[in-house]
Amino acid sequence: MAQRYFGALSLLSDPGKTILRSGQEQWLSVVKVLCLDNKRAEGPTACLRRQYADRLDDLSSAAVSAGPFVFSRIDHYASTGKQLFTGTPLEQHTGLPRIDHPLSPQAEQWNAAIVRMAATARSNWCFGEPDTPADHIVSFKIQSATPDFINVKMLHTALCGQAAGSRNINNISYFLKPTLHRLSAADLFRPDTQWASFLADRAARVLNPDGDTFFNDGINKDVRDPTAWSFTTAGLVVSFNPGDAGAMASGILDVTIPWTDLRRFVTATAPIPQ
Repeated sequence: MAQRYFGALSLLSDPGKTILRSGQEQWLSVVKVLCLDNKRAEGPTACLRRQYADRLDDLSSAAVSAGPFVFSRIDHYASTGKQLFTGTPLEQHTGLPRIDHPLSPQAEQWNAAIVRMAATARSNWCFGEPDTPADHIVSFKIQSATPDFINVKMLHTALCGQAAGSRNINNISYFLKPTLHRLSAADLFRPDTQWASFLADRAARVLNPDGDTFFNDGINKDVRDPTAWSFTTAGLVVSFNPGDAGAMASGILDVTIPWTDLRRFVTATAPIPQ
């Protein structure tokens, strides 16, 4: 871990170093609470191993080059509340991307927008009751980054009170130029085409090859939502959260549509990764 941690530090700006150190200090403090100060069914050794592996994975994205940017991460670790019947301490970890350098006014605006959106999402946790004692893990992956456009896939895993655990995907996509603005359907698809019906038909055929139409309403809704879209070199990935396009037990479902199949629908300025 030390090699990965100090390797990331060496690649970051001074503010980035400070943020990474703060996250590491929080992690060390919370791990003590989770694994050593309280009894857990898995035992302290297993707990420490799991936490170590998770942190090691996080540090792999602590200083990442993507497009023209070096991205760092903002981590907030906490252990607030305990499980009702077992008394096991709850775990909260939010990881967010941050443009470390080069910093421009647009990059700083993007960093601020990510923090605001995370706060808005937090207010909707646990069915709109974010103060419910719960485990929450928020992670991210930079899907696409160019001088003009950034797409980040966010994953939220939660266990709220006695409810069943949940996992949800949400994409955050922004154009940085000429001014910062969030991706809309009109930025990607020409309005005079039947792009939405094409996406819905392709997704339905992939997810329900037997012709079952039970989930068609959810599919039709999600394909129109830019927060369901990830931008990859392989194609546009449309993500369907549990229950939207299949049974809840099926989890998150992804359908990748190659850019070659979408050429006749997209705008001339569509942010297609190269």
